Amino acid sequence: MLRRWWFMERLRPAVPVQRPGELSKEQQQLVLDEWTTARERLDRLVSERVTAVGDVLRTAELPMSASQLTAHSGSDSRAEGDCAWAFDAFQAAGKLLDEASDLPDLAAAAVLADRALERFAAVHARAAGQPVPKAARRCFYNPLHTAAEDTHSPVRKQHRQKARRRTGPREAAADRRPACPSCRRAILAGQTPDVLPALVPVKLSRLRTARVLVPYYSVPQQWSLWSVCACGAYGDEWPSLVLRGEHRRRAAAARKA
Repeated sequence: MLRRWWFMERLRPAVPVQRPGELSKEQQQLVLDEWTTARERLDRLVSERVTAVGDVLRTAELPMSASQLTAHSGSDSRAEGDCAWAFDAFQAAGKLLDEASDLPDLAAAAVLADRALERFAAVHARAAGQPVPKAARRCFYNPLHTAAEDTHSPVRKQHRQKARRRTGPREAAADRRPACPSCRRAILAGQTPDVLPALVPVKLSRLRTARVLVPYYSVPQQWSLWSVCACGAYGDEWPSLVLRGEHRRRAAAARKA
């Protein structure tokens, strides 16, 4: 099975953080240039990732339908459902790759491709009577980072109980959402984690609109599918929404804003 790997260089804006009304035309262009460069780089990396997952699925000679898999594992409705979900997730990943309007769409393509592979691995493990591989717990701040630390492990839970009296706002913030080791260290140090950005329109006046980079999870839900689910990392409804074109509808709503 394909070894899970993660990618994504830092994508922070090249211009100082300012209120949109204070951004000059030159500074706004810098933001757009930074976003364009990041998109080209991420598009290339995600395309390679989705292709690699597809190659693994073909090399593994996985069945072309859920019914073929359940023929090997008996009348297992769970296997059939998981297999169908994995096919939908991989198809949705390809659709997002083709139709992405922003960086979170591309990140979601990688996440859904990875989750499709994880779901297939789980189905085959159960059919073979083997332990089911544990699904990745992804970093909320950037789901393309390394896997999130398991703050619910017995060792960490015992440590937190012993240190409960010393827990401050930074520790509470670090435990609030799944975070990779790098993002967690940044939060504990009182710094901003390396967040996946999204490009959103901001009204400067009745006639002027600027595009600014913001954390992807701060984008209003009516503009993005991905702000509440770490780009498809949590929850199972996302492949069906993508296949129905919901990502395009919300992107269009943002463009009209």
